[in-house]
Amino acid sequence: MISTDTDYLEWLRDRFESSNYWKNLGISFDRLEKGDVRVKLTVDDDVLNNNDTLHGGAIASLIDVAISSTLRSIIPELVTTVSLTTNFINPAAYGKTVYATASVVSSKSRIQYVDAKVVDEDGLLIANGVGVFSKIKKKDGK
Repeated sequence: MISTDTDYLEWLRDRFESSNYWKNLGISFDRLEKGDVRVKLTVDDDVLNNNDTLHGGAIASLIDVAISSTLRSIIPELVTTVSLTTNFINPAAYGKTVYATASVVSSKSRIQYVDAKVVDEDGLLIANGVGVFSKIKKKDGK
C-alpha cells in the first residue's frame, strides 16, 4: 500500500525503470523527488544515429519521460502526451551521459504545459522542448 510520498515515489521509480522501453533505451532516474526529477541516458551503440551521436528519437523520448515522470511525481494520476516539440541544439557525443529535467509552466485542470531541457555531463545544452500533457480521465468519467 502506498501511504506516503516516499512510498509513492519508490513505487513510481520501480514502475518507470521496469518499463521495457526505458530498459531498451538505457534510461534511468538520476534524481526523483516530488516535482524535482532528472532522468539520464548514456550515449552508447544502442542509441546512436548515422552520425555517431545520440539519435534525435532518443532525445525526444528522454524529454517525454522527463516530463511525464515530473508530472507523475506531483500528480498521482496517469498522464499522456498531447503534443511534444523538440528543438535539437547540439549533438551528444558517444560515451557522454545526458540528463533531462522538466518544469511545469502551467497546470490548467486536465491540461499540463511543461518545459524541458537536455544537457550533457559537461552542461552543454543538447535540446529543449515543450510538452502539452493531459491527465487521463478515469473510466467512471472523473
